[in-house]
Amino acid sequence: MTLFCDLHIHLGRAGGQPVKITASSRMTLKKVIEYGARVKGLHILGIIDAACSPVLEELEEMLDKKQLAECSGGGFQVPAGPLIIPGSEWEMEIEGARVHFLAFFPGLEALKEFNSYLGQKVKNPGLSTQFLSDEIHNALARPRQLGGYLALAHAFTPFKGFFGQLSSLGLLAGMAGHVDLVELGLSADAGMADQISELGTLPFIVGSDAHSPDNIGREYLEIDTDVQDMGQLFGVIQNTVGLRAFHGFPPAMGKYYRTRCRYCGFRAPGLRVKKCPGCGEKGLVQGVQDRISFLGRESGSSPVRPPYLPHLPLHVLPGFGPRTLSRLYCKLGTELEIIQQVPPDHLDQYLNSRQKALILALRRGELALESGGGGRYGRVKGPPSP
Repeated sequence: MTLFCDLHIHLGRAGGQPVKITASSRMTLKKVIEYGARVKGLHILGIIDAACSPVLEELEEMLDKKQLAECSGGGFQVPAGPLIIPGSEWEMEIEGARVHFLAFFPGLEALKEFNSYLGQKVKNPGLSTQFLSDEIHNALARPRQLGGYLALAHAFTPFKGFFGQLSSLGLLAGMAGHVDLVELGLSADAGMADQISELGTLPFIVGSDAHSPDNIGREYLEIDTDVQDMGQLFGVIQNTVGLRAFHGFPPAMGKYYRTRCRYCGFRAPGLRVKKCPGCGEKGLVQGVQDRISFLGRESGSSPVRPPYLPHLPLHVLPGFGPRTLSRLYCKLGTELEIIQQVPPDHLDQYLNSRQKALILALRRGELALESGGGGRYGRVKGPPSP
């Protein structure tokens, strides 16, 4: 049995109200469930805005209508559909820096309790990723107290990432009793993260941080054992037994991979200044690769982890527009089936030679890429030259 799991999906609206301001209005709970399973081919979906008031109300309604069933080991099961892992994302200030955290909760009562807590600590508990005003250890202890798990969100990005903002690795040691997981983010892979030896004991996760349907599943976990609830899922993640692979963006495609000016695009690898040598503006954004090189520590051997395999959603590949994608999903199956499993001769029936070459190069991790940085995603230039 092979299961695919995306643990970081945002909702744009619920119950007619906004949830994640920057997410598409098409990102409703029912749309995400349907699109994530039928089109993308995912089996486990992390809904990271589940503790927001309108989403919580919608979950209760779906439970009442038997459109969801609460699992005894945590999570919600859609009948004949995916397993839902409910969560929350919030922002806190640590030593003057704004940092994002993710939490995953076992069920409805835990979500209600966390929503009640948010109602006292944020301006609007109906919106996702709000600034949470509380003592840091009190806030970070909440997920475990409620039977959940806490993760550093997109840990290496220069804006809101723990390691993108903070230089004192000792801070992480001080949170050792609270932090369970580290989310890599789109501009880092497991090999890069393991350059920071302090992370050796923490499990990694990947998640798409999807704000639109097309980006659901752009990063996901591959699991080769049966998982029927949240407890079993995080048991697999923490022990890595049954966790076959991380599938995620090639780091070069991430929009914060290399140090770059967000105004003129000047690339400045290795520089740790804010003023751009190209245009003179204070627009240099330090890249994740340079940041990790700065923070990295010499260590003995890296922990044994599942492989990190490069993955991109089909819509990112040149020549894969909405009509082509709609035809492929209708004729060949889900996106993950097309990328991983469909035999090359079947691709010939619906794709031209360049489109087929792009998919096969993606399978082999051999796409020609232009690096991203400064808030701009990288670009697929094409398959490798013959």
